[in-house]
Amino acid sequence: MADIPVTTITEPARKVGVFREVDVVVVGGGPGGCAAAIAAARNGARTLLLERYGHLGGMSTGGLINIFPNLSDISGRQHIFGIVHALIDRLHRRGGASFPKN
Repeated sequence: MADIPVTTITEPARKVGVFREVDVVVVGGGPGGCAAAIAAARNGARTLLLERYGHLGGMSTGGLINIFPNLSDISGRQHIFGIVHALIDRLHRRGGASFPKN
């Protein structure tokens, strides 16, 4: 493969303020980003979650699309646990979850 010439731009040096020093930066506060940030923090990492909109939850919050996928197989045996399971349990205890009971 032939070498492709690369154009570069030189920027002058500048001072950039440091907001916070952390171990993990998670970009995006949708369900995956929230789970990643929670998992990192629970494992002792100093964690920063960045979200560009004024809310967490992605389309669950911003678009009111709030259906979680089934946590079990076709026979009803649960296979998915972890953070999503804990979230549903908390919602259920507060009367905020609707799902078929086995």
